[in-house]
This record gives sequence, structure tokens and C-alpha cells, in this order.
Amino acid sequence: MKIARYWARGSAEAVTPQGERVQGDARGWSNDSLEAAAAVAREIAKRVAVRIAAGEPGDKQYGYGDRPLPEPILREFRNGGEDPIAVVTRNAYGAVVLNTRDLMFVDVDQQDKPESRGGLLSGVRSLFGRSKPEPVTAPAINPIVAAIQHTSQQNSLAVRVYQTAAGYRAMVTNARIEPASAKSEALLHAFHSDVLFIRLCKTQQSFRARLTPKPWRSGLSMPPATFPFASVQQEQDFRQWEAAYNQGVARYATCRFVGSFGAGGVDSEFGELIEFHDRESKATSGLPLA
Repeated sequence: MKIARYWARGSAEAVTPQGERVQGDARGWSNDSLEAAAAVAREIAKRVAVRIAAGEPGDKQYGYGDRPLPEPILREFRNGGEDPIAVVTRNAYGAVVLNTRDLMFVDVDQQDKPESRGGLLSGVRSLFGRSKPEPVTAPAINPIVAAIQHTSQQNSLAVRVYQTAAGYRAMVTNARIEPASAKSEALLHAFHSDVLFIRLCKTQQSFRARLTPKPWRSGLSMPPATFPFASVQQEQDFRQWEAAYNQGVARYATCRFVGSFGAGGVDSEFGELIEFHDRESKATSGLPLA
């Protein structure tokens, strides 16, 4: 997993050809110390300042493949090894995220066009109200869930399926899968996972599952500051927002458990993670999704 324990902000200056001083700001990371993270931040800030001084865009972002995501670590799960099997972090808009080393999560967006999924999802428009459904003599089967079940059976996988506010989430429970591997990418495509999610899994070398709701779906504002905080005041402002966020999202669930498919049971490493995921996401609470 591409996770950094320490994060810091840094700044540096450069001089334009006209003799004007410009400043670059950046975030740096390290798994060794805060001081090492600050040194990386200054180095990146210097490169940013040089670009600005040369007339290049100063807001160029480093892609997911260039760095870990700047997220504070809230909790780690270990199974006797040197490296954690999962890490809980807080993302840029304040939601809590479960990052896993080899417990595969799959994000499937129900808003994707059904033709991109082939015949298995031919009825998705009618099921989601885009056209009047044809009369049926048996209960309708959600085509996205049917597609997930079909793919799991084809690949001999046991999966747990959850509904989310924007679609569905699948969790593979009987096989350890390396996120950056060709097998992982092939399976994610087979499940018709979101393209950005596939890219994120590969570059960050982890699977990610959001455990708490997005603030805007819960009628809440975005955080007033981003991690790592530039000042004590910024952190205080964030903590106040965090308290309001925790109170506001208590009325919502992040996903709802739909069912399990396939044979093979649960890998011995995954039991605690599944229990944690379901509890923190309120998957069996019956609360509205956000």
C-alpha cells in the first residue's frame, strides 16, 4: 500500500528573469519522520517555484502514481506481519476510508450506460426509472447485482454485495488479490468497475472503501482546511468541522448489505476487516444512504 505516516507543508522561493521573487508551496511525505517529510515538501516547493518563475503553470498536480494520498492515518490492522493488512485514513473531503492490501473492493456505478455492460444490464434503464418497465411475471432482478454475481461465478469468487448512494460495492472474501497486479485490473474490468477506481487501486497499490458519508450528501459543508494543516488555527477549524460532520452523518449509512454470492467462504485474514467495514459503514442499520 502506498501510505505515508508523516506529512508536512513546505515553501520555497525562486527568481524570475525580471528579478521578481515568487513562492512555491507543497506537501511532503515520509515514513521515517516529520523532519524528512518537511524536507521533501521543501524540495517539491522549490520545483514548483522554479516552474512559476519560468512562466509555467504553478498549480501542476502530482498524479496518484507520483505520491501517496495526503491522508492522516487513523488506525492500522495487522496480522502478525511487518506491514499492515489495512489502514484507515481520512480523505480530502473528510470521509473515513478503509485501505486494504489484498481484500478486494469493487466500485460499480449504477449510472453507467447499460450498453457498456452488455446484455446482462440491458434492463437497467427501466429499473431505474428512465423508461416504463415491461410487465413481468416474476420479481425483477437488479441487473447490476446480477452482473456482479455472474462475474463472481465465472471467476470462482465469493463476494459480498452492498448498495451505495451511487451504485454498488462488491467485496471479494475468499481470495487475496494484489491491487496493482494484472489479475486485479482484469477482475475490476470484468466487474465493470469505475475507471477512476481501477486507476486509483493500481497506482495507490491498495483497494479503498469509504466508510462514512460524503458531506454534501448529508447536507454538510466541505472541510475548512486540508491535511496536513498549515497552522494550529487550521487544525482547530478542522476539528470543529469534524465534530459537526460526525454528528451530521450519524443519521446515514454509507452502504447497505444486499447479499453474498459464490462459494469459498472467507479468507482467515479478512474476518476482522469485514466486521469493521460493516459496522463503520452501518451496512445493516437500515438508515438512508449518503
